Amino acid sequence: MKILFMVAGTLLICDALLVASVVSVNTGVIAAFAVGVVYLLYGLFHERIRARTGSGPPRVLRIALLVANAAIILAISSVAALGRVDTVSYDEDAVIVLGTAIKDEAVTPALQERLETAVAYHGANPDALVVVSGGQGPGESVTEALAMRRFLVSRGIPESAILMEGRSTSTHENFVLTKSLLDARLGERYTTVFVTNDYHVLRANELSRIAGLDSTSLHAATPWYTVPVDYVRESLAVVKLLLLRE
Repeated sequence: MKILFMVAGTLLICDALLVASVVSVNTGVIAAFAVGVVYLLYGLFHERIRARTGSGPPRVLRIALLVANAAIILAISSVAALGRVDTVSYDEDAVIVLGTAIKDEAVTPALQERLETAVAYHGANPDALVVVSGGQGPGESVTEALAMRRFLVSRGIPESAILMEGRSTSTHENFVLTKSLLDARLGERYTTVFVTNDYHVLRANELSRIAGLDSTSLHAATPWYTVPVDYVRESLAVVKLLLLRE
């Protein structure tokens, strides 16, 4: 158990530092780094904790760790299992590409996966309007929507087929603000599909429903080296969403 905590903690810390250097410092990086530090310290000082408490860590600490680990494992399992179940029909009126961090003015690997998936969707349903949704985050020199539109145009999608939503700062705002644009463009009756990375599908599906969009989903792959950070962040976000709804 000691070795498992040390290995898990070290991997999370290293992955958080890698993602921070390649993409940016975000809540996922901070959360993964913090969890990694807790795991590593618990593994390193496990023997001292046992020596001071006699038979092992205090009961309250053991229960807290057990509950926290169980919650994270359950959330990650749900996110992973449901994130790859696509409900897309390929006859939707619009495809919504949800934004995520960009590096300077360039799309990051995770965002590129979403955009490449949208390009493939557009090839199968060229009549669909493509909505790129994402505002300008800290350290970003342009909006995510603008960076996404540039990428799609470079892949052959006409600018006339692309609608930009560049004010949102969260997934909830992605859907709310995009719905306003689509209502004005398409009227009251239309269908949509959203594209995001697999880890994000579960929460995005619920947030799209809350925003009033009856949307199908289409997942994009997650770059392998961002998986630990992305899944730790998303599992915490899912737990937060569930708590806020109670």
